[in-house]
Amino acid sequence: MPQSPAVRHALLFYGITLVLAILVRLAVPWVGAASLPLTMLTPAVAVLVMQAAVAPEGGWRSFAVSLGLTTAGWKAWPLAVFAPLLIHGVGILILVATGLTVFRPLDATANLVLALADVLAGLVISTLFAMGEEVGWRGYMLPRLLRLGVLPALLLAGFLQGVWHMPLLLTTDLYHSSGNPWIVAPLFLVTLTLAGIFFGFLRLWTGSVWPAALAHGAVNVAWSAVTRMSGTASPMVLEYVGGESGLIVISGLVVADTLIIAYMLRVGMMGRRAQRP
Repeated sequence: MPQSPAVRHALLFYGITLVLAILVRLAVPWVGAASLPLTMLTPAVAVLVMQAAVAPEGGWRSFAVSLGLTTAGWKAWPLAVFAPLLIHGVGILILVATGLTVFRPLDATANLVLALADVLAGLVISTLFAMGEEVGWRGYMLPRLLRLGVLPALLLAGFLQGVWHMPLLLTTDLYHSSGNPWIVAPLFLVTLTLAGIFFGFLRLWTGSVWPAALAHGAVNVAWSAVTRMSGTASPMVLEYVGGESGLIVISGLVVADTLIIAYMLRVGMMGRRAQRP
């Protein structure tokens, strides 16, 4: 079947993003830990390159609309925040119940209002950085991959997002350094592929990229909170079982994705083909 221009643009975008990620990796000796936020911004930079030089699509205003930036998608915000918190929250309960970790509560003497404000600030900051990714993965690439079919597009966008992390994950100790990278990497790819269904559903359901960015930010905040409350230094717990891409999170995503796919089938979302953004 001939490849559509939209799919070609999606793959060109991905190629630019991956090259930028590799360039950031090569700069690690000079930029150090700053390579993490810099890498998160590479999809947004690639989107700008596509619009400015490679494949312009009308004016910048209409382009922003096609990326899902001009609508908030409010109806999905509770799900975007609650689902990651639920998965990670259940995860630490399972770890405690099975004796794999000891629950380490946060400082109970801290001011509750200040603690909540700190969490909220962390969520806002994490969401804004996550938008650097999501404007590319779910804003630009996913709608163009829909020509391949809805479910394949959701899975492929998630998988390619996972591959894009590999230069830092496999060759530095800046990201997921607790475990064996050759075990962590496959788990990470499975996690991001499954998460692609959740993030992508939020984008398709609302027409907005903001819920996907919010969910991505909530994942990062929940993972950080669970790590702080887990009294273990075991790589098995931190990476393979209870971590961001551990078996518990993977299991939670399988359940969530099953419910999402069932809903999308019921309301006819799986049969849609996006028109040119």
